[in-house]
Amino acid sequence: MVQIDKVNKSYGGTQVLFDIDLEVSQGETVCIIGPSGSGKSTLLRCVNYLEEINSGQIWVDHDLVGYRVAGGRLHELRENEACKQRVDIGMVFQNFNLFPHMTAIDNITLGPILAKRISKANARKAAQELLNRVGLGGKEHHYPSQLSGGQQQRVAIARALAMEPKVMLFDEPTSALDPELVGEVLAVMKDLAQSGSTTMLVVTHEIGFAREVADRVVFMDAGRIVEVGSPSELLDTPKEERTRAFLSAVLA
Repeated sequence: MVQIDKVNKSYGGTQVLFDIDLEVSQGETVCIIGPSGSGKSTLLRCVNYLEEINSGQIWVDHDLVGYRVAGGRLHELRENEACKQRVDIGMVFQNFNLFPHMTAIDNITLGPILAKRISKANARKAAQELLNRVGLGGKEHHYPSQLSGGQQQRVAIARALAMEPKVMLFDEPTSALDPELVGEVLAVMKDLAQSGSTTMLVVTHEIGFAREVADRVVFMDAGRIVEVGSPSELLDTPKEERTRAFLSAVLA
């Protein structure tokens, strides 16, 4: 479903991703862990073409992200073409990014109505089902300011799912939450992962979550993938010294 091939990314003269290679199968949940500044969030933003890459290629469901091939050459997509491509790639950010002047259900229905031309009635029906799924039935007409951080993040997840994406990207979705609210968001993500119907790429500091739901865990450091393995392999018996040092620090 996702193929990342020799991706490099720089900001000015500072390189932040180095020859990243990673494949994610359909229905697989892959968690990316690592210290702050290791390039985890940048990698997600490249998959969604919110950041341009300097070299390499990224494919989502056999479509080249951000570019098209014509006459044997790569041509960058125009912004309207890139927006159409992003419809298939849902993203949940650290800071919920809900529209403050819209209710929960209106935040969820906006994308399907505008981008997918779904009727308002059908969009609202689907949004209600998603709100029920994330445990927010009865909060349809609440504005973001009337919701807790955990509730806002669950609305954000429902909003991303409403577009019926091929891939869901989660960029540290619990990092802005109070500790007591983290569990309610992780519970929704666990449900998604265990359903097996959603391909998920998750940047997280929640090692317990990665252990429980990930099919594979990726450890990144200094813009490179250091090690990839199953949760038991990477979290319990890591091969690389840098991985062992990181886990020793965060699990102490």
